[in-house]
Amino acid sequence: MFICQIIASRGNGGLEKHVRDLSTSLVEKGHRVIVIGDPEFTKTLPSMVEKYSINMRLSRYNPWLLLQLFIKLRKHHFDIIHAQANKATSMLAILKIFLKIPLVATLHNIKSQFKIYDCFGNVITVSRYLASKVHATSVNVIYNGINEPSNQKYDLKKMFNFPENKPVICAVGRLVSAKGFDLLLEAVDGLDISLVIAGDGPERSVLEKRIKSMHSNTHCLLIGHHDNTPAIMRSSDAVVISSRREGFSYVLNEALLCEVNILSTDVPVANEILPKELIVNINDINMLRERLVELLQKRGLWTEMMKYPQQFSRQQMTVSLMTDKTLAVYNSILR
Repeated sequence: MFICQIIASRGNGGLEKHVRDLSTSLVEKGHRVIVIGDPEFTKTLPSMVEKYSINMRLSRYNPWLLLQLFIKLRKHHFDIIHAQANKATSMLAILKIFLKIPLVATLHNIKSQFKIYDCFGNVITVSRYLASKVHATSVNVIYNGINEPSNQKYDLKKMFNFPENKPVICAVGRLVSAKGFDLLLEAVDGLDISLVIAGDGPERSVLEKRIKSMHSNTHCLLIGHHDNTPAIMRSSDAVVISSRREGFSYVLNEALLCEVNILSTDVPVANEILPKELIVNINDINMLRERLVELLQKRGLWTEMMKYPQQFSRQQMTVSLMTDKTLAVYNSILR
């Protein structure tokens, strides 16, 4: 198959990881892939993936940007064109009347408007919640997949000088309001635990200030970006996801494949995979605190509740399986 992937994002988050992993896996499975994206993103693609660079800083309605994209799309005889996320989907929606090529769009994140996806006959979403917001002819839920994390483990208590007699809780993500790390700090303040938060972002100084005011029996540490966060997770007693909103949580997927206990707020995809006992209300600090204390006292039960979600992740949430399901959607469209 000859496939075009369009991505307008310039960041380095979950969306970019998805497109990078999917495109690489498609090539490894014998398909030809060209990715059209901003130079900031295309330079991160492996050499096996072909790429065209366009300045995606321009507005999605900018005539020059749309013309450049149209020229790139008409240059080749693609079997299918796949728009990734909102901006790429919006641009393709404008151009699709001029294209006689099968199209598909993927919805990655919670948006205030979903109507742009309704004009596509075929849509992929990364959660069942997002699928419920789209009214296209065909909507397929394909969870993002990751490669199997390494088996490496650390002695976190020794590494970070944490007390030997306290459990170590881990949280991972960009330090932004959406991830709810401020809520997590409020919830654990005063508990006899150690908390390590891996990630960086604009809220770092605010979180560091809050940590300095916490009770002395609660040990919290921001370690910034870490090259092997799965090893941090695997070495922890539990991973807590305190997000206010999520499109798809790669942290959840990594934690599942690392076979570590998880407690999460009520966000996709955690609320679609984890048992309800491991889900707490968004912004509910007291509930998060009480549930964490309860689960730490019943770790055997917590581990037992994690068995099905962990099995599900191994069966449904790897890069290879994600790619196979995406190819199945492509084939159904072409048929």
